[in-house]
Amino acid sequence: YYTFVPHCSVLGRDCLVSRTGYTGEFGYEIYCAPQDAAPIWNALLENGKEEGILPCGLGCRDTLRFEAGMPLYGHEMDDTITPREAGLGFCVKMKKPDFIGKKALEERGPVTRKMCTLKITGRGIAREHQEVFADGKKVGMTCSGTHCPYLGGAYATAILDLPYNEVGTQVEVDVRGRRVAAEVVSTPIYNRA
Repeated sequence: YYTFVPHCSVLGRDCLVSRTGYTGEFGYEIYCAPQDAAPIWNALLENGKEEGILPCGLGCRDTLRFEAGMPLYGHEMDDTITPREAGLGFCVKMKKPDFIGKKALEERGPVTRKMCTLKITGRGIAREHQEVFADGKKVGMTCSGTHCPYLGGAYATAILDLPYNEVGTQVEVDVRGRRVAAEVVSTPIYNRA
């Protein structure tokens, strides 16, 4: 997992092949010279026909990474959301003597909000940057949201004040001026296994 081969021959062309896909599925990424991209792409589509291979775009990739609970910078992570708030505290070793950003994290103080996943139980689809309410007050903001075809429903990630991020908590998302019911559920919402 998360490894790569720096010089790998793909159709006789030198490529870097990595096992670093960002979808939660088993897959690879191929890095090649620009002039090799089209021939490799076409060969993959041709050779994968019997397996039902289909091209997909960023919308599909985004839905898959979302279902797998993989945060994306600009959504679940940005300059206002710390790694600890985004659920990436395991990447931040606060006991280390020093690292870039440690002082800024210390100055933020204790974590008072955390990322979670919402299952939209009302009618609507939450998107990013929509306010989340509980107990009559704003408790956070959505970070990503979409309809998940495999799961047959709408879901969103949200950064919510503690303790509103706890599984089972009932909240409402403001979807274009209308409050839509949602429930905090476990992350990830899909596991390939």
